[in-house]
Amino acid sequence: MNSMELSNYLEKIRFGRNMSQEEFVSDVVSIRQYQRYKNGDSVIPYEKIDQFAEKLGITTKKLLTEFEKEKSIQYAKINNFYNAVANNDYKSAINLKKDLDKDLIISEEGRLYFTHAKIVYDYYSRKLTMNEVINKVSELINYPEILKQQYFTDVEVLILSFLLSVFSGIQQEALLSKLNSLFNSEDNIMAGDSDYIYTLILMRIAKTYGIKRDFPNVIYYCDMGLERGIQYKQYYLWEYFFYYKALSHFALGQREEFDNSILRCYNVLNMEGNHSKFEKFTALIEKDFSINFREYVVNLIKPKSE
Repeated sequence: MNSMELSNYLEKIRFGRNMSQEEFVSDVVSIRQYQRYKNGDSVIPYEKIDQFAEKLGITTKKLLTEFEKEKSIQYAKINNFYNAVANNDYKSAINLKKDLDKDLIISEEGRLYFTHAKIVYDYYSRKLTMNEVINKVSELINYPEILKQQYFTDVEVLILSFLLSVFSGIQQEALLSKLNSLFNSEDNIMAGDSDYIYTLILMRIAKTYGIKRDFPNVIYYCDMGLERGIQYKQYYLWEYFFYYKALSHFALGQREEFDNSILRCYNVLNMEGNHSKFEKFTALIEKDFSINFREYVVNLIKPKSE
């Protein structure tokens, strides 16, 4: 058990019960030892957890159960905030950020995720320049030293995938090569609490390969994202995967595969029922392929219904 994370949760409950830190640690440990727990310099023995739980007026079992539950709830909120930022849903992002800013983020992974999300939010809101965001994100994950690691958390890989969008030239090539090697051996990526992170990473990699006009790799990573969606029964970003596949098949002159991707993209958008997103992709598709999106799909399915 991570003593730093548990100490953060104890602090949150202590504060919520209007108990001073001195009162909380009295007859359990010294303030100095408690600070060691909070800094992760010392492990909290189980008997001390028992005593802290008693001070809070709850059982140890309930304390530990609620601790894990609270971590999951916070992580889900951070994930929703990041998704709102990534999808330019600033109304939702503002409300989620306000809620999270008032809270004490318990897990180290959650704090890293939330800090990155806030940096991206400021960048997309034009409060940070590209150079400023590169410096902040690089400092956050100790880039490029982090690339020497053998194992990565999914949040670390998510942050690296964001850098693809602000890097160029040799830096981008090196980072793309690293991400490519990680996904060719996923044992090097330690999964977290959200499979949505993986999906977003795969979408970013596919998009970068598309910009480089490496269409076979676009299709490869889109298919990987779609396969993960089927595995975990979620359809997050499928409209992007099918759109990127359509662009790639079109560029490669693969008409049948292009038609299938266009049809699947339409079906996903139609199923989701998000009007603004539907209109966004309609504009993109009609500009890219000089077609009427709806009419093209109708013509695709006509022979099958007759």
